[in-house]
Amino acid sequence: MKSGERELSVAIEIAREGGALLKENFGKVQEIDFKGRINLVTAMDRKSERLIVGRLRKAFPGDDVWAEEGGGSRTGADRVWVVDPIDGTTNYAHEYPVFSVSIGLQIAGKMNVGVVYNPLLDDVYAARRGGGATLNGRPRRVTAVDTLERAFLATGFAYDVTATDPERNNLGPFGRFLVRAQAVRRAGSASLAIAKVGVGRTDGFWERGLHAWDMAAALVIVEEGGGKVTDYRGGAPALEGGELVASNGPLHGLMLEVLAMRGASMAAAPRSGVPSERGEPPPEWTMRKYVIGFLFRGPNRTADDKAADELQRAHLANIARLHAEGKIILAGPFLDETDLRGVFLFDVETVEEAKALCDTDPALQAGSLRVELHPWYSAKGIGIAHEPVATK
Repeated sequence: MKSGERELSVAIEIAREGGALLKENFGKVQEIDFKGRINLVTAMDRKSERLIVGRLRKAFPGDDVWAEEGGGSRTGADRVWVVDPIDGTTNYAHEYPVFSVSIGLQIAGKMNVGVVYNPLLDDVYAARRGGGATLNGRPRRVTAVDTLERAFLATGFAYDVTATDPERNNLGPFGRFLVRAQAVRRAGSASLAIAKVGVGRTDGFWERGLHAWDMAAALVIVEEGGGKVTDYRGGAPALEGGELVASNGPLHGLMLEVLAMRGASMAAAPRSGVPSERGEPPPEWTMRKYVIGFLFRGPNRTADDKAADELQRAHLANIARLHAEGKIILAGPFLDETDLRGVFLFDVETVEEAKALCDTDPALQAGSLRVELHPWYSAKGIGIAHEPVATK
């Protein structure tokens, strides 16, 4: 049996059992207590948690269990089950049909198994590390959407309703995404919303104010489905860090850019692409790759002035064409007194792509010029227009 197969199978079985209990009691009068101003807990949360924790302890007696309502125990074991007996308790208490059971296994600090179960639709989102993501037992992948205009996103709002900062209470990011994305949904079960990204039902998710049990299991599903998960700064997400961005991958940098935008209240925030005051490098998503090329005199310089002039004109015409196509966004200088003839910035991400452009240059083909290409890393939007500048 492959690593994690038994744990995944047992987790699915237990999630189904807990979900059946919830479904059986859905729509009945609920005993409700409050853990905060709007953060409620029902008797079914506790009943579901007792069932799940008991089954996990019986199946894996040496493991710790970290459950939302405190029914487990954390003794420092290497293996920890992270459990949300009802993710979407407010929905459940109001007979709003969106809630789930979430069970994940963390081993040595890394999530390895994840199951999110929707009892009302009998949907099982599941994954184990290295085994891919599945929906109802069938392999699934993230979408290939690469623009926000085509993106179907999801989010949520934290229970801390007293927060007035729009970045903290999510009203700021929500408004920015609302006008950029195809659609944004807030259904009230973070585990379900995140897991949907991993199986291609949605394209991305973001939220601040999350707890470990809200996202632990779903993280595995997104990553095994081919997606990406980070915190708001593009770093590795921490279960106790409280924030998450999950995406299909192509959208991730775009989502981080939207989250990094600030209103007037955040005017003092660091600029995109600039190192921090502590010397930390800019986040990867604020940067992009280019290729810088150094042009030198080549080994096959011709003594025929007319032929040399024709090669030079062909070379300059090639530069003009590439510039007009947006492939070269910076050119110069031209120095007669040295072998260095020019410096070029290619708007491509690999040396191989830049070399293919150089191979179209007649002077390089003839060997009257030679080029050295090097990868280059810079802030996005460096302020150089791709379009050729019109002259009077």
